[in-house]
Amino acid sequence: MEIEGLKIKIGGLCLDTPVLPASGTFGYGDELVDVIDYKYMGAIITKTLTWNETMGNPPPRIWELENGLINSIGLQNIGVKRFCQEKLDNLIKLNKPIIVSVGGKTDDDILRCIEFLSNRKEISAFELNLSCPNIQLSKIISEDPQLIFKTIEKIRNLTDRVLIAKLSPNVTDICETGVAAEKAGADIICAVNTFKGAFYDWENEKMYKGGVSDSAIFPMALRAVFELYRKVSVPVIGLGGIDSGKKALEMVFAGASAVGIGTAFVISPDLPEKICNEIIKFLNNTGKDFRSIIGMKNEKHS
Repeated sequence: MEIEGLKIKIGGLCLDTPVLPASGTFGYGDELVDVIDYKYMGAIITKTLTWNETMGNPPPRIWELENGLINSIGLQNIGVKRFCQEKLDNLIKLNKPIIVSVGGKTDDDILRCIEFLSNRKEISAFELNLSCPNIQLSKIISEDPQLIFKTIEKIRNLTDRVLIAKLSPNVTDICETGVAAEKAGADIICAVNTFKGAFYDWENEKMYKGGVSDSAIFPMALRAVFELYRKVSVPVIGLGGIDSGKKALEMVFAGASAVGIGTAFVISPDLPEKICNEIIKFLNNTGKDFRSIIGMKNEKHS
């Protein structure tokens, strides 16, 4: 099997491979054209865009851990209007499905973004970042099943594009929010965003809050995908701590139809190629096709 054998259609999206860049770690999608081979990525996912340009949180806002990272970037971005003016044409030239991640402090901000971006037919899907822990909100949308249902329902009424609901792991039962997102009209579930964490800076004698990513969160992210696969009927994109082909396969075994790579991608820009090659090697050794291994180690229950 060659890389063409990894093509897969999920939730109306036709992906060249099941390997995706996690939003926030890939810039706007065009910055690495001279560094990596884009053929190993199934689509382009932009960093989260908001209605207005924002500078994000003040530094310091990234702290290294022994086996992970804490960040508090705060959705720094150029806003949807500048994105369409300065970035979108570059992405179109890459001949990949374009998935724009959208967020905001209120659902009205998100709705304005969706309405504006829906005028660009080149955009294949929207990732709804309703779960960022690094902006000041009275309540994070995807931590409340009723709130996530109401918000996605409003968005669904605005657009016919593929909707990907990015879920927060910072809940008692992620299946409750996953089911709510599906019922409201989400075509794909993305799990998970970063875990809430804290870092103590001994030099400055100060405590910082942020979202934890990288290998430290992989076991929890894997379980979230494992449980969601049993409860929802829409495809699941699994991400959180994937830094090797082995972990990517484990996420697929748990039920992920595609995998997202984030922090490890920043460290190793060739990671999509390594993961694709590892998946191809496994499929060739077992005589299986990719779709047949989705959830193969998960007994799906109704």
